[in-house]
Amino acid sequence: MAKEIKSQDNKKIKYIKSLKQKKFRAKEEIYILEGIKPVLEAIRDKAEIKDVFVSETFFKEELKKYVIPLELNVVDDKIFNSITDTVNSQGIICTIKANLKSIEEITPFGRYIFLDGLADPGNMGGIIRGVDAFNFDGIIIGPNSVDVLNEKVVRSTMGSILRVNIYNLKSYEEVKTLKKLKFRFIVTSLVDESKNPKDLDLKNNIIIVIGNEANGVSNEMKSYASNYLKIPMEGRAESLNANIAASILMYESLRQRG
Repeated sequence: MAKEIKSQDNKKIKYIKSLKQKKFRAKEEIYILEGIKPVLEAIRDKAEIKDVFVSETFFKEELKKYVIPLELNVVDDKIFNSITDTVNSQGIICTIKANLKSIEEITPFGRYIFLDGLADPGNMGGIIRGVDAFNFDGIIIGPNSVDVLNEKVVRSTMGSILRVNIYNLKSYEEVKTLKKLKFRFIVTSLVDESKNPKDLDLKNNIIIVIGNEANGVSNEMKSYASNYLKIPMEGRAESLNANIAASILMYESLRQRG
């Protein structure tokens, strides 16, 4: 079944445009997912899809290649281009209810990544892919980090955002809830007492803290540190990309678990 949309004033078009604003995404807890592969993954993973939008061109030329068992909003190509965030869109997007959880719902003794002021959407998206790939229990978005429902973040997760538990913190005060659950906070830092990841127990009951790309982990999160670690490097680079560092540490945790 399909419905045609021929006007910019259509209420669904206005709604999806409003999702370009962080405050509206946060209020609705809904985000935009773009591309045929992510949309098909969302259907397969039984995500809470609100609406599916396809361009007229996609509807006429591409739809026959896929099975999309949902009502489609067929949008005039020019209007569709006004709601897409990519230069060469595949012609399909959907709106989805986000899998956001409160910190009170966190599973004790699990393995989590904490993003402390992470600024780059690509880094955040890549780390979410790592959480999915290395089977961590979730990702905690600390204060001052980029919005996890940002379209660039969502796109760079390559569909992993559909499967990862996301916990949004409004303030550092909420970290106390995690501390009460006896999590060990493993903080990435270059301080003298930092250890090699191989020398720390990363199997369970850990929250690995990844800091801001330019300034590192905040003093607030350092105050909760159970251990500091740094990844040994033999080359001349001064530091690693946050996404790469997080992936190395998640792999080490997986390796230790056997």
